[in-house]
Amino acid sequence: MDREELREKILTSRNMPGLLLWLAMPLVVSGSLDSIYSIIDTFWLSLLGKEALATPNVSWPYTSILFAIGLAIAGAASGIAGQYIGDRNYREASRTMGVALGLLLLFGVPASTLFALSANKYLVLANVPEEVRVLARIYIIIIAASIPLIYIFLVFNFALGAAGDTRTPMKISIATTLINAALDPILIFLAGWGVAGAALATAIARGSASLYAIYSFKTGRHEVKVALADLKPDIDRLKLIGKVALPVVFQRVGVTLGFTSMVPIISGLGTPVLAAYAIGQVVLHIDHVIAFPLIRATSIVVAQSLGADKIERAKKAAFSGIAMIVVAVGIYIVVLLAIRSFFVDIFTDDPMVAQIAKNMLLIFGPSVLGFNLLMLSDSIGRASGHTLFVSLAGLTRLWLLRIPLSWLLAYKLGYNDTGLWAGMAISNYVSGIVGLAWILKGNWCKPVIK
Repeated sequence: MDREELREKILTSRNMPGLLLWLAMPLVVSGSLDSIYSIIDTFWLSLLGKEALATPNVSWPYTSILFAIGLAIAGAASGIAGQYIGDRNYREASRTMGVALGLLLLFGVPASTLFALSANKYLVLANVPEEVRVLARIYIIIIAASIPLIYIFLVFNFALGAAGDTRTPMKISIATTLINAALDPILIFLAGWGVAGAALATAIARGSASLYAIYSFKTGRHEVKVALADLKPDIDRLKLIGKVALPVVFQRVGVTLGFTSMVPIISGLGTPVLAAYAIGQVVLHIDHVIAFPLIRATSIVVAQSLGADKIERAKKAAFSGIAMIVVAVGIYIVVLLAIRSFFVDIFTDDPMVAQIAKNMLLIFGPSVLGFNLLMLSDSIGRASGHTLFVSLAGLTRLWLLRIPLSWLLAYKLGYNDTGLWAGMAISNYVSGIVGLAWILKGNWCKPVIK
């Protein structure tokens, strides 16, 4: 299906829930593959010992800062490009993604170098044990070096998504997952490179996806052609991208730092609570495979509808997205609570850890609905180009609600882990209601390209 046919389907299909499902299903496949690969990667590293197993977890908060910035800029540019596609201005859409790619590469090359060089300093400041620090430093250096490659594929992925093509990224995701899964045991064990082999396998897989993205951009294979000249800065376009992206950049970096600040609050309650939190996170993140594809699909329809001046259709997509997420995540929550003991028992046979984890799922689990409604408002903000309010809401969730409430309830009021889970849940409920109210108010129903 070419981009004109995709545009017509997105802007004329009468069955909005069916359209959102059609756009979302390839993203469900991609998300499922990512989750499965994470489990496989964890298994291989576990065979090397607890130090190797801990390496990705201690490395993630640092390298994810660069990834968050890339997501923010590529996602913001995708919303603008989607509006241009809705307006049938395909050349402006490609140019917008090209300028975003040029900006990310201009930032990413020196930033990834700086992060690689300062890896050890971060690990010392994070108080990572010496035996883990040696491995994590190598891991961070390799992953940081691959950040520019990640940026290329991110822009490609969002460029195709803006046009409504969610199937091509799915196919590439399948290929890169297979490459990564095949290289992992070879580089980790046969080559004897251990943790460095795991990082290299990831970098090579990402590099393969990026090479295909470059080829596609150059040839226009998927009808998104980006030439080298498109990467040059364009002041007016950079201003528009900056207006949409800057609030999202601050939000994503702030959220990443916020989660880092939650670590001592959680770990201060003892190892059983920290272990239970890790189990709960694995179980609760399953909902991402369900909700995030629907959120992304909604944003695609919203962006193109606004660009085509179909304001009511944009609203219809947003309201359909709300209904579908409430139903899908609601069913997930009911099932989760009914069989939470089964999930927890897969990961631990320690009765104390198991009880705390079950308590977490009972108290905090239902609040993931609020989180997903906030994420929907965040995605609609990027698609429409109106990101300031929802970005502030995302920062508020962590810095003004979750962190102080969790500390107050767990430590000051003495509710321990129950207070911790309650503080986290309240932050999700409040921010979800705020995000939902913002969507329903409809101030976002104005395109930014006109």
